[in-house]
Amino acid sequence: MRIREDDILTATKKFSEGHIVSGGFGSVYIAELEHVDKAYCLPTETENARELPKKRNIVAIKRIDDTEEMAEQGFYAEIELLTSCKHSNIIPLVGFCDEGDELILIYEYASSGSLNYQLQKMSNNHNDTWAQRLKICLGVAKGLSFLHTTKGDRKEVVHRDIKSANILLDGNFEAKIGDFGLSTFLSVSKDYTRYSTTIAGTPGYMDPQYGKDGKLKKESDVYSFGVVMFEILSGTVAYDRKYNVGLALEAKEHFENKKIKEMLDSKIKEEITRTLVSSIKGPNQESLDIFTKIAYKCLAEEQSERPTMEVVVQELENALLFQVSLCSKYSTFLSLQVMYSFMDAWNYWCMLYMKMSHLNCFKYYRIHNIYLFNFLISKSINYYETMYWTCFLFNFTTNLRYCVVIGLLKVKYMYSSE
Repeated sequence: MRIREDDILTATKKFSEGHIVSGGFGSVYIAELEHVDKAYCLPTETENARELPKKRNIVAIKRIDDTEEMAEQGFYAEIELLTSCKHSNIIPLVGFCDEGDELILIYEYASSGSLNYQLQKMSNNHNDTWAQRLKICLGVAKGLSFLHTTKGDRKEVVHRDIKSANILLDGNFEAKIGDFGLSTFLSVSKDYTRYSTTIAGTPGYMDPQYGKDGKLKKESDVYSFGVVMFEILSGTVAYDRKYNVGLALEAKEHFENKKIKEMLDSKIKEEITRTLVSSIKGPNQESLDIFTKIAYKCLAEEQSERPTMEVVVQELENALLFQVSLCSKYSTFLSLQVMYSFMDAWNYWCMLYMKMSHLNCFKYYRIHNIYLFNFLISKSINYYETMYWTCFLFNFTTNLRYCVVIGLLKVKYMYSSE
């Protein structure tokens, strides 16, 4: 959606107000801008924008320095990419302006600023928790997984500049990937590699293999994201002067020497998680182990050894489940005891299975069912029921679960028939 230069100049008072940051790309301003409501836009060039409903809201306005090399190319590339890639974890493009010599991009405003900014002030954020940091990581991972996946005519995208400064947070601390000026589309062919003569990215976050031989693949983003994960773990930015060899190498060394807890942000170490019966200091150990293991894999030297973002998403979901279950596991156990006073083990198992089947969310019940499993054993249930729960807890495939369940139902029917 093209936005008139006059409207932008009015909102920023000719770029004299609302300036928040400058960089090699240009400057960013915050302003309240009236623009056409995109919900009413029609896919036609003849539509008169002046007659369409408008709305006024706060936006981020990036005024690109057109003296920079490849500024114009990056400007139109970002418009094309953000127009085709719409996802809840990618910053939405409100519009653009290319009147005269101006190259201006207008984005939805992320009111909590960049992750880079938050990392440097997290000590003052009373709502900062390990679970919240996991959610931020998970949001970025989902956005990257979307970019790395082809769908219809949309090609895979390599961002090329994943770093905490390019991860924006809205008012609810939902992560949004931003700044696609260096991004590029990849071929739809499998395992496509693009060789670039112009190396682009940020030192400290850049894939070493890409920096060495120009070999650009999706795995380059995976490496950069691994650096961001360790930024979130440590509560510091990658370019902090205390890292003599860089955050990535420091993190790998600590992980290999089993000293990763030394890098953990002191605020997270001191975090208190309260349950009904006790208070627990620090993050859940299983959650931390899953997080650090997948972050370490992302930093593998060879691109072929790094996990896909889909795998990273799955692991972060598991890490989050272990952390959030920490507070509720005891109350869940008590609830099960109460429910068992009203129904036998088999009836409750059937009810829970049907509920999970209907919602199709096996994995979200997995952690809590560890406690259910232990309780079922204490009620002396038969071997076949125990076999099902074992398969369930160890995350066998859905098909196998269905086969086991069908078998159990048959066995139960046989027993009841006798």
